[in-house]
This record gives sequence, C-alpha cells and structure tokens, in this order.
Amino acid sequence: MLSAKKRINLLFFFNLILLGASWLMACYAYPRLPAKMPLWINFMGQESIDAEKSLLFFIYAAFQTFLVVGFPALVRIKHRVEKARLSILVQDLQKEIILLVLIFFQLIFIHIQRSLILMAHGVEKGIRPYYFYSVIGIILILIPYYRMRLKLLRKRWMMRE
Repeated sequence: MLSAKKRINLLFFFNLILLGASWLMACYAYPRLPAKMPLWINFMGQESIDAEKSLLFFIYAAFQTFLVVGFPALVRIKHRVEKARLSILVQDLQKEIILLVLIFFQLIFIHIQRSLILMAHGVEKGIRPYYFYSVIGIILILIPYYRMRLKLLRKRWMMRE
C-alpha cells in the first residue's frame, strides 16, 4: 500500500497530466477552429454563445491551471494555520480528496473544451449529458467517501491513544 505522501504526489501528477492534455488540446485545436465558434455550451436548455474566434477559448484550460495550482496552495496555507488542531493524517486525507476531486473537475473541463471544439466544426450539438452527469455524480459520491474515511481515521487514531 502506498504511503499518504506517495498517494498525494501520484494524484498531483495525474492532475498535471490532465492539465497538460487540456493545454495541448487547446493549443492544437485553436489554429484549426473556424472564424465563428461557440464559447459556451448549451447546458440544460441555455443557448450556446457563439462569437468570433478569440483567446477566450483558452479560459477553460486557464481555469484548470488556476484550480490545480490554487487548491493545493490554499490547502497548504489552511493547514499551516490549523496545524495544532488537525493531525497530519487528517491533513493528508484532505489533500488526497481535494486532488482526487480536482481530477474529476478537470475531466469536466476537458469534456466542455472538447465539446466546444466539435461544435465549432459542426460534429456535435453540445455536451454528452450522460458523461457530464456521471462525472458530477462521482464527485458527489466522493463526499460521503471522504466522511467515511475521516471517521475510520479518527477511530483508528482514538484506538492508538
């Protein structure tokens, strides 16, 4: 079984891979996009927003970058402040869950970006709802998963004392 530090590093590495894939897809697709393209996808009956090709297309990959860099930094800052209150095991579990959730958020952004590219070329009409809602469902399932692991961790911690 991997140590907490190795699991955290592995999850961060997978986040970096997905981030790189997103930027690669955006940079490859951008020069090939038509002059008029969608910038927003039809979610739940909304109209898609079409505009002239612009660098706004990169906003999805930029936001992913912000999430991948920002969330772990915020967690580090939070844990420095709460170091006395939280055990290292709980801190590691929180880092793990945040990085795991980030992977699924990145999958959502990659799906949106891919759908925009295919819509611009007239191949698709929007997102694939089943995929989109499945990933959202997995993120929601991670909440009770985290709470269960936290309870087990606290029980184990209490048994040691």
